[in-house]
Amino acid sequence: MVSDAAVTRPAAANAAAGAIRYVVAPEAQDFAEGLRRVAEGNPGRDVIVVARDAVLPFMFDERLRKAAYAAPSIAAAVPMCDISPLYALVVDEPRPLAAADAVRVDSSAYCMGFRAYYEVPRIHPVCAYLRRDALDLVLASAAPGTPQEVLDRFVRAWTSIGRSSVLIDYLYVGFEGEPPKGAATLERVEEQAFVRHHPLGALRRAVGEALRDGLPSVSTPGLDTRPVQLHIMHFWGGGLDRWVRDFGRADPSRVNLILTTYRIGDNGGQRVVLYSDPAAIVPVRTWDIARAIRSSATASLEYRAILEQVIAEFGVEAILVSSLIGHSLDALTMPVKTLVVCHDFYPVCQAINPQFHGTCVRCTPEDLAECEQANPLNRIFTDQTSAEWHRMRSRYVDHLLERHIEMVIPSRSVGETLKRIEPRLAAVPMHLIPHGFDSDAAPLAAPAHEASERLRIVVLGRLSLHKGMELLRAAAAGLAPHADVTILGGGGNGVDLARACDWRAIEKYTLDELPGLLAEIDPHAAILASIVPETFSYTLSELWALGIPPLATALGSFRERISDGEDGFLFTPEPAALVQLVERLRKDPAALQAVARNLAARPRGASTAQMVAAYHALVPLAVRPAARFTVGIGRDNALTEPYRHLNEAYAHLSDAYEQVRSAFASTQAAERHTNAEYERALGKLEEMRELAEVEFERLDDLGFGRRWWRAGDAEKLLKAWREKMLAGMEKKQ
Repeated sequence: MVSDAAVTRPAAANAAAGAIRYVVAPEAQDFAEGLRRVAEGNPGRDVIVVARDAVLPFMFDERLRKAAYAAPSIAAAVPMCDISPLYALVVDEPRPLAAADAVRVDSSAYCMGFRAYYEVPRIHPVCAYLRRDALDLVLASAAPGTPQEVLDRFVRAWTSIGRSSVLIDYLYVGFEGEPPKGAATLERVEEQAFVRHHPLGALRRAVGEALRDGLPSVSTPGLDTRPVQLHIMHFWGGGLDRWVRDFGRADPSRVNLILTTYRIGDNGGQRVVLYSDPAAIVPVRTWDIARAIRSSATASLEYRAILEQVIAEFGVEAILVSSLIGHSLDALTMPVKTLVVCHDFYPVCQAINPQFHGTCVRCTPEDLAECEQANPLNRIFTDQTSAEWHRMRSRYVDHLLERHIEMVIPSRSVGETLKRIEPRLAAVPMHLIPHGFDSDAAPLAAPAHEASERLRIVVLGRLSLHKGMELLRAAAAGLAPHADVTILGGGGNGVDLARACDWRAIEKYTLDELPGLLAEIDPHAAILASIVPETFSYTLSELWALGIPPLATALGSFRERISDGEDGFLFTPEPAALVQLVERLRKDPAALQAVARNLAARPRGASTAQMVAAYHALVPLAVRPAARFTVGIGRDNALTEPYRHLNEAYAHLSDAYEQVRSAFASTQAAERHTNAEYERALGKLEEMRELAEVEFERLDDLGFGRRWWRAGDAEKLLKAWREKMLAGMEKKQ
């Protein structure tokens, strides 16, 4: 029997308000009678059975209702729950999970799952949604029993008349007490078969990996009331990567998804990856596309289908295109508000940065052809001819004009340069929003020096041809009498350059380490030697925040942002000009000290939160209804395939191993020859099973779900493992 306190009516605002919640103690002995009383007292209403010790996450009831009504023949829906292998999601961790962990597992499952439902041979009493039309068919004649016994009879009765019960992959319910009686037993063939070919294999591994990583939080697009926007970008690190992550951190009012692409190996295909949050380390969706996009494609059927799926499945209402490298121009054609953020000059400029015989002031087809042949800075994207590139970028501008897509520029020089090299962009609205910058570090004390002393100079940030590596190399001999140079965070190129120039180098650093490292170096100034026009430069902002005078090339945003002699110094991007500037500043200590004082008194620029607010003004999005996602539109992804194949292979090996063991146990009196054959077969199977276990561990150690650049290694590992398995089978035969 059930008391009135055990019947909970959900709030009227809940989308599942038509259902009544029936809370049941695990020791309930006549579940059928209690359920009848609840149904009779609430005519026409669905019933949600909830165990007393269940850990119920946000909008659990509405998520169940969506599955229960996804098809007319569905009678009941249950969430994932670790009380039985039939419904378990967490299979490798100690259970039960703490309530807080269970809620975070649910968030991961919601985002990583496919919003799918699977017909299941039993339903459990921890949390079950029973449709009233199905319940009325079986309740009147229900015999007394425990919750599990009664629900088992319901399922069998529904099955006999063509009604189904489903398990959903986007809701996980924790359980803190003892499992309900009978829930963990697997008696029927259907139940054992379901466990053996469980549809949640990929989701289990994805969530298991998230648990091993400390269960990082993920967003829940379409479940909570926050509007959803999608960032399209590439993962090359640097300023773009930082900008997107800072944006997400400073934008709690919206869900910020990331769609990025990367190559599978040097000569392999291409993978498209979706992250639920800019801070996420594990992707929630992956797709392999057959026709790789090496630079940018004018159109791609596969890419367009992926983008349409993301928009539909996750409720995307706005797109911020931060980079089209590895993407298709289809990203500019979706029926949602779209904004282009100019972190560089691509794809208007094939070289990414318009620098050829100086900063480019035009880019005709003839100029582009010459750039393709003779510009040493244009060596990244060679998959298209200059004529093909001109047609593609012309179509890019067409999309901007036809769809009235606006652009955001972090400095005025970006807009001016874009309009010079592609005059049609003059008709595209461009909004100036400098990148926000957050820093709690106080300015460092300016080091004093005498005119006779050598300067201490730091070169900050990763080094490449574009970032002035060869300019610095050519200037090294001239700088030697005037300065001691340290390359900080220059990567492998920086270490090699420092070795060649007899400078000091620190290969890399984290942002948190930067103030301390610079305090130890105690530089008088820092060199920003980029030979291409930077669009903003976080590095300049970092130097200003720490009170270190920058010596920067007079290009792009450096020339725009720096007032020469007031908050930094400019030089033409030539070795001799850099040497002359350093020599002058060594002999004139007052000039450096004046700039250092100005920087110490300088007010902080716009914060990241202020930057985000400016973007929101351009893309206003209202609060949305909760649980607005659609059930059953997700699709499997390619990244789960290796795990699926390994699971299947391992299951077959285990079956064979157990069959041989059982056969031997029943034929102990077999002849010696038979025993020898058995021993050989058993040994080979044991060897192959051990090999499979080793390969599982190696695959997990790669962690390529979060370390996407290791996907090629994972595929090589799987190919080698398959060859070993085939070789082993041939030897066995």
